[in-house]
Amino acid sequence: MIDCLLTSFIPLLLLIVTVWGCKKNEEGSDFMSKNYTNVLKACCCIIVIMVHVPAARGNMVQDALGSFAFVCVTFFFLFSAYGMNLSVKKNPSYVNGFWKNRLAALLIPCVVINVFEFFISTTIVGFESSVKFLYEINNYVLVLLQYCFLFWLVQLGRKYYQEKTANVLLISIVFLSSILLYLLTYSEDSSKSGWCFERMGLVWGILAFSFFPLLKNFVKFSFKSVAIVGMLCLLLGVAYLKYKYVYFYGEYLLKIVLGVVIVLFVFMLTSRLTLGNKIILFLGDISYEVYLTHGFIMYVLSRLFPSLTSGVFVVLTVAATILFSSIIHMVDKPMVKWCRNYQLKS
Repeated sequence: MIDCLLTSFIPLLLLIVTVWGCKKNEEGSDFMSKNYTNVLKACCCIIVIMVHVPAARGNMVQDALGSFAFVCVTFFFLFSAYGMNLSVKKNPSYVNGFWKNRLAALLIPCVVINVFEFFISTTIVGFESSVKFLYEINNYVLVLLQYCFLFWLVQLGRKYYQEKTANVLLISIVFLSSILLYLLTYSEDSSKSGWCFERMGLVWGILAFSFFPLLKNFVKFSFKSVAIVGMLCLLLGVAYLKYKYVYFYGEYLLKIVLGVVIVLFVFMLTSRLTLGNKIILFLGDISYEVYLTHGFIMYVLSRLFPSLTSGVFVVLTVAATILFSSIIHMVDKPMVKWCRNYQLKS
């Protein structure tokens, strides 16, 4: 009971920090802005931590929150795809410096984190890490790099086709890669590889950009629409809990449909608000580092404090991950900025 109460403190505090200072925005002018996406990324990165808590340290609240972590990763991919399309629209020459900007933003934090974690593992924790640990890349980052390559290739051919054709190509390839990964990696004894469910967020991001006025109007808040979509989320959620191990229909198709409905539900609740305060925006800024470091923090806490109870372990993991990620961000942010500025001058 105490473990559940301690764990519940995390989403409660996150909710308070998220809604603190929010204001009504009837025009929805802040919807999908940088601040808006940063706030949602901040919320998502904390929920993602819950799904990776070791079974021995888990509890009912942690498990309930972690069950929806795949939707949070879907949000991350959605915002990435949306942002790339938006950058091209605002600045057609964006593609010229695309790789230097993308590689800096994606890989510099990875390398800095690897160096810090290698040092901590071999000195403080006393674990003999292999040198290859220094250049390992997270699977989530690999999927983003794959999409960046695909996006870059499609944009290179834009002189031969229009934006609509480019987006159709992107959607088609992402969708095919998703379903093929599921079918080719299916096993009753193992989880899927390649983020086949979550990568569909890239498709939603492209569609959100392509049909933004329609999306913005559709997710306009009203009690009726929120009630309908909320009920649909509930029904699909219950169905997913019952059929999530059913091949394809439950394990793949239902999971993806549930994910996109939850995304729309969140948009309905927030699209007519101006969100953001210093705390939540800072958490959004370090959300990438939080995602990449939380597993390591769990490992360190498990090694150094093996007797921690579930609730204490979860709270300490979240707090330590935010602290560690803040330090990493202070190191990698100026490095990323330097690389981007160097690209602009060359």
